[in-house]
This record gives sequence, structure tokens and C-alpha cells, in this order.
Amino acid sequence: MAGHGGIARLLERVRPKLVQELDINKVFPRLLRRGILTVSEEKQILGPADPKTRTETLLDFLCQKDRNVFADFCKTLEECPPQLLTCIVLESQQGKSNI
Repeated sequence: MAGHGGIARLLERVRPKLVQELDINKVFPRLLRRGILTVSEEKQILGPADPKTRTETLLDFLCQKDRNVFADFCKTLEECPPQLLTCIVLESQQGKSNI
């Protein structure tokens, strides 16, 4: 997985599971502490009341970020719901075997 494109493709493959299972209320404050989102992005993510819409918006922003931000996101998942990190890792391995 190289660069933004690989990260974006991987996140798109796991998006349905993340939208369904990610607890944005646990993950989002940790991401803010890591400083990976701008104030504008934070406002856009917090705008909708629906947690799934917030998660969708967060994933949209993460798809535009670099590897370091993706790594921070993965570290955050490791702290919160590690099963979602496992899902990402397994999907990345599957993607490599399909190349």
C-alpha cells in the first residue's frame, strides 16, 4: 500500500465495517489529541448529529491524508476497538495478494 491512493483504497474496502462498528465518540477525541485534523475538519465532522455520518466524514478526510495520519488512525484503533484494526490489517493483506 503506497501513498494516498493505497490508503484511500484500503479505507474504502473496510468503510462499511468502520461505519457500522466504529464508536466515533471514543475514537474522535483521541484523534484530536494526536493533532491529525484541522479545526475546519473537526467542525465538519462534528456538524451532523448522526454518528454514522460523522464516521463517513472522518473517513473522507482520512482518505486525503498521508501515511503518517493513517498510522495515527491505526494506533488510535489499537487503543479503542482493536478488532477494527485487525479488519484493516487483514484487508490490506488480502489486497496485496490480489495485486
